[in-house]
Amino acid sequence: MNKLLSVLFVSIFFLSIGTSRTVIAQTQPTPSMQEQYDKLHGIKPKTQTTNKSKTTPQKSNQPAKPMPAPEVVSEGGVGIKVGIRGGVNYSSVTSDAIKTDGITIDHTLCYFGGLMVEIGGERFSVQPEVLYSQTGYKISAPKSGSLLAGESRLNTVTVPLLFKVALGNGSTKFFINGGGYGSYALSGWAKQTFNGITNKTKLTFDAGDQRLEYGAVGGAGVSLALGIVKLLIEGRYYYGLGSDGNIAVANKLFTRNIQGSVGLLIPLGGN
Repeated sequence: MNKLLSVLFVSIFFLSIGTSRTVIAQTQPTPSMQEQYDKLHGIKPKTQTTNKSKTTPQKSNQPAKPMPAPEVVSEGGVGIKVGIRGGVNYSSVTSDAIKTDGITIDHTLCYFGGLMVEIGGERFSVQPEVLYSQTGYKISAPKSGSLLAGESRLNTVTVPLLFKVALGNGSTKFFINGGGYGSYALSGWAKQTFNGITNKTKLTFDAGDQRLEYGAVGGAGVSLALGIVKLLIEGRYYYGLGSDGNIAVANKLFTRNIQGSVGLLIPLGGN
């Protein structure tokens, strides 16, 4: 009897296990059922790795904007600068009429100042100027056993026209220039000293007198950039070649002038 009950109990137990396996196989366990099953059987839950899906950017139907062209900074552009110049003249004259034994001609120190314009680029430019310039000379000669000393000053409007070449890079540049000039005498004076007596005479110009002179001019200097302003330190030489008037060529005076100056140049528009 006990064996029979045991056999029946074992048969029912295995039948119930088979039936439960069939039901479990047929039904998909829910997450809560799976968790209870794992807890009863000591199974640790697996950590799920989430794959981050890469989102592809959507292409826009709008046309792509062109990239702006890089800005090109050029030093060769043409510009206009205006400024002032001023300094000293160490001047004299030459003439065939005074090339006589015993006569000595010396330089004298005068002054000048005026306006200038520079047209061109950083390397090559043209520089016209309008200057109020004073030139002169000293002369001495023996006369009647004494020394006759004289001095003359001439006030002029001088207009140089120079072609200029700059050398070097950076804020400091050297330059050379050359060209021509014309000058027109406005007024002047002359004085003579003989035997301790000095006479001073105001120069007046009549028709046919020598008032207009032209010649060659050239020089060199250095340019220093002070922000947008340029400081110019320069030396020049003026060489008179001809003049007007009805005076014989042998009697005409031609300027020989060494000039030292300081100037400032400022670009128009502040660029």
